[in-house]
Amino acid sequence: MVRIKLFIIQVIKILMIICTVVDDSNRLDLFSRGKFIVLFTDKNKEILYKEENPALNSSTKRPLVAKECVRLRAEMVIAAHGSLCYPSYSILKKANVRMLVGNIGDSIYTYSFHSVSKWEVTYSSFLAIKERLFRR
Repeated sequence: MVRIKLFIIQVIKILMIICTVVDDSNRLDLFSRGKFIVLFTDKNKEILYKEENPALNSSTKRPLVAKECVRLRAEMVIAAHGSLCYPSYSILKKANVRMLVGNIGDSIYTYSFHSVSKWEVTYSSFLAIKERLFRR
């Protein structure tokens, strides 16, 4: 495990490392619902690191994913629409991580992403509140 993390740190210097949350078929999913957190490169689009999403068992789902991406030293985060609530946005902004937004179900290998707007952060924050109030 330590060897893998050292390898990732060395690769960061060469390629842009992107962090996101995906389902079983490597498609974007909400930070609060996706099965895995992955790190991949922007050039050859190879997945470098994959782990189970720790947010699935946490009460602070979205911010935990943002903290994990920062801990993994990602340079960019691609979030599914509705994932970037204000706390997550603040964590990533403070760490100088670039952020893009895509639609739920988009492949991580396409570049149909757009920049984050204040409306995206507002919508995501309301969605996070709704999820906490009406947990299944």
